[in-house]
Amino acid sequence: MLSADLVRTHSVLPEAPGTVTVLVITSDNAAYRRLESIFGHSKWHLHRVRQASEAPFFLEDHPAPIVITEDCAWREALARLSHFGDPAPRVIVASRLADDPLWQEVLEQGGYNVIRTPFDPSEVYWVVSNAWRDWKAASDRNAHAPYPVA
Repeated sequence: MLSADLVRTHSVLPEAPGTVTVLVITSDNAAYRRLESIFGHSKWHLHRVRQASEAPFFLEDHPAPIVITEDCAWREALARLSHFGDPAPRVIVASRLADDPLWQEVLEQGGYNVIRTPFDPSEVYWVVSNAWRDWKAASDRNAHAPYPVA
């Protein structure tokens, strides 16, 4: 069953040129509100689903190059999204336990990075911006490839 947040996002108008969609997977209202406040005056447009199982349904209609997921859902999010899109969205894990072992595990499983909660705006901007640049470079390479890039 889709959450009310997901249903609401399907009724939004297409995004203006220059905006970048970020999908946030979280059941934590305070964490989502904090991300909204961080990105509120930027060209980053946040959408939310509450469970990783909802993310593919959302992404079918609203491609998002960046996905931020809470630490309890990151493995499922990676499993569901690793082959979703070409290139796949860059998955960032948000965790209060953002340490080297978690970072290493996330990278080994195909995630992009880990950010610490509670969110520090500078860190969030830096990680999300770099994830966007990485996704955009891969997208540009794929667009100019003479054959499909694996």
